[in-house]
Amino acid sequence: MRTDPRRLTRATAVARMRARLLRDGFPRVQMFILVSLTGLAGFGASAGMLAAGIDTMGLRYLLAMGIAYIVFLLLLWVWLRTSASDYLDGIDPGGFEGGGSGGPIGHIDGGGGTFDGGGASANVDAGPVDDGIGAVVDKPLAAIGHAEEGAIPLAVILLALGIVLSSLFVIWSAPLLFAEILVDALLATGLYRRLRRLDARHWMGSALRRTWIPFVLTTLVVAGAGWTMQAHAPEARSLGDVIGRR
Repeated sequence: MRTDPRRLTRATAVARMRARLLRDGFPRVQMFILVSLTGLAGFGASAGMLAAGIDTMGLRYLLAMGIAYIVFLLLLWVWLRTSASDYLDGIDPGGFEGGGSGGPIGHIDGGGGTFDGGGASANVDAGPVDDGIGAVVDKPLAAIGHAEEGAIPLAVILLALGIVLSSLFVIWSAPLLFAEILVDALLATGLYRRLRRLDARHWMGSALRRTWIPFVLTTLVVAGAGWTMQAHAPEARSLGDVIGRR
């Protein structure tokens, strides 16, 4: 059944492209590969900065996350240039525009995840009141010691959770993300000439809109974890040093 071009919206075009991606491809598997490469890029960037003498873990993780995100956007651009034609070939043009033809994407300009999260935990043991003045002094000091001991494991746990949850979110939403950037690329390159009613957008805008929130949240968790772990283990220069200290 063909859609009246006058009634076609961008949301409809994206929904149909998403359905085709799910039917004929493995978008979540492909996104898993992209996310894994992004993580390797971030890890490599952090290792390189450590070798260059940047010992502050929070700063290093912050910069590494920025580099990883740029790599992620670059990988999306590579995906468009190399894989988009697999989904465009054989698409029924009438399903989108009631006529016209599709083809591989032309020249598309654009540019193109992961580490650690912070936190602290306190376990205050309020001893009996009649222990005297010594207890009043010793108990708070003991509580502070317990809090410091618990801060590093909590930071490592939050770091891992932040990375895993943000990665799962991006992987699960991959069909919609891929569909949006494909439709935007088609409109921008004029392959859907009968869809002039739809505003052409650059695919990078959709990619940023879909991914910047999990990236920022993960960056805050990772950088916070780095600063927290190094605050409680000043001699540590990496996550391995922190774990080895336990």
